Amino acid sequence: MCGIAGLVNCPNDERLAVMTDLQAHRGPDDQGVRYFPEESVGLGHRRLSIIDLSPAGHQPMSNDDESIWITFNGEIYNFNELRTGLEQRGHRFKSKSDTEVIIRLYEQDGADCVKQLNGMFALAILDRRRKKLLLARDHFGIKPLYYYSRNGQLAFASEIKGILASGIYSPDINWQGLYDYFTYLYVPSPQTIFRDIQQLPPAHLLELDLESHEMKVRRFWHLPRESANGNGKAEDYEGAKAKLRELLSDSVRRQMVADVPVGVFLSGGVDSPILTGLMAETSRQPVKTFTVVFQGKNVELYNEQAQARATAEKFGTDHHEIEVDISQPVEMLNLIDHFDQPFGNPTFYLMYLISRAARTGAKVALCGAGGDELFAGYPRYRAIGLAKWARLLPQSARGGARRLMNMMADDFSSATLRRGRQFVDGLDSDFAQEFVNWTYFLREDQKRSLLVLETRNGGFLRSSRIVDEVLREDSIKEIGNRALAVDLQTFLPDNILEYTDKMSMAVSLEVRVPYLDYRVVEHSMSLPFRYKLRGRDSKVILKEAFADLLPTANAKAPKRGFNFPLAVWMRDYFDKYFDAYMGREEMKRQGILDWEYIQLLRAEHRAGKNDNSYPLFSLIMFDIWYRKYISGAGMPEISFA
Repeated sequence: MCGIAGLVNCPNDERLAVMTDLQAHRGPDDQGVRYFPEESVGLGHRRLSIIDLSPAGHQPMSNDDESIWITFNGEIYNFNELRTGLEQRGHRFKSKSDTEVIIRLYEQDGADCVKQLNGMFALAILDRRRKKLLLARDHFGIKPLYYYSRNGQLAFASEIKGILASGIYSPDINWQGLYDYFTYLYVPSPQTIFRDIQQLPPAHLLELDLESHEMKVRRFWHLPRESANGNGKAEDYEGAKAKLRELLSDSVRRQMVADVPVGVFLSGGVDSPILTGLMAETSRQPVKTFTVVFQGKNVELYNEQAQARATAEKFGTDHHEIEVDISQPVEMLNLIDHFDQPFGNPTFYLMYLISRAARTGAKVALCGAGGDELFAGYPRYRAIGLAKWARLLPQSARGGARRLMNMMADDFSSATLRRGRQFVDGLDSDFAQEFVNWTYFLREDQKRSLLVLETRNGGFLRSSRIVDEVLREDSIKEIGNRALAVDLQTFLPDNILEYTDKMSMAVSLEVRVPYLDYRVVEHSMSLPFRYKLRGRDSKVILKEAFADLLPTANAKAPKRGFNFPLAVWMRDYFDKYFDAYMGREEMKRQGILDWEYIQLLRAEHRAGKNDNSYPLFSLIMFDIWYRKYISGAGMPEISFA
């Protein structure tokens, strides 16, 4: 796990060194900068040493004749198998690193070599002989990669701050990105909040011809297009279970390979206990497990201490509980420095805390990200299951579907339940728009009220276009798997994996995600939705495939997720930010947000509509970002005493 940076047609290696060093937290163990005057290309690297800790793993790394150079962030889990195959073809290696395997594979297969990589990666390969530069990002966007290109110049980096330090870009707001931010609480790729700075989308390559300056972006992998497996026979289901167990077990085994200590983030529920059990089957030492435990009043809804302890006791782990005092959340507002964009999902704070604690005992940690999106773990998927059935009903019968949803919704939040009813009502409308209305935050009319006229620049594209684009790319007919496909390619990379990467890298911890081995994903997405959701029971095939690894309390516990008391924090602490830093005059000078509408949202929240906590928090995070990156005012001195 590392940080990378690069410049094209910007002959200033001092800038490249600054771009690289700004990402030192991503790789504190080693650094390297290499400039190639003939090609006018510079490559930078910060190293977090995980495999082959020797100097032989130093980057940027070259092949034997120095015609190919690479700077690479990530881990390739099948590198030993790839290495064996390459050695059989006559390739010889100077190191034990997975980085060198990529170089040799590129020598053999060119840009298409990335199709053979099983892992998480963001990389840049300079081919001096062919005068090409290749950028690539892994199948699900586990590792980030940003770039800016104009007038033959290119800057790229693992974090936006690297591009901002390049000297070839002046910060400006991407208004469409801002509009979408208030829909999703993050800026969906390929855009960022900065005009003209892009994210390379997951499973994509960028190929740049260094002579003609022609740049092409193309996709190298797709989700399975249809739910092809399983016709309802018992043997089909049993075969699917066996294959799932085989693939996920192999994924965990591969991802435990490291030359440094490895642990796992352990919560209640299903995903991380399965990982813990599989790790315990492989490890010769007790598995290191880490769990967040809230301290304070009314924290029972959020704590999963008992379930995590049950798993730790079952497998005899070296268990660590990280106590979090919920009365002191101010520190989290300063973490926007690690995102470089406004980011409105406060779960990032818990990821930061558990990563910081885990780093004291491990350099690598596995986590259960992706399990919910693959196996219908979120409560909202139950409403989709009901909607799938209700879609067959005439309009006059849909009232009964809504009543049934009421009966099934004992552990739904009020917001989820209300949006689920709206989804059933809107089944005859556009799927993409209904999905966005139901699943995410501010509606189109609310955003137009929030953003003042001057920022509209002729109007915004509807945020539902993001879902439309996914559905066009991956034509899945079954409504349940369609929803999973959307979340796998939007919510997961741009939200869950975004904060997982940024917060773990903030403390120089590598986090691996075994559920996102592309073989596991391909298998899951090929299965009928009914294998994953059965009535009110979610993750059915996952639970049954690994029933022996799950404590009884975990298998039967309701879905809680990686939760936090945001409504409490907003009421008792964060709401004060608006009066201190976002008053009427401040908003008038800013000219972006409507002060009157913000007061309306605050009033609704104080009246008990707690699902407004997220939009309010996203407003604070935007204001902090704006002060730091656009207005030049810097971070406010935040105090909630």
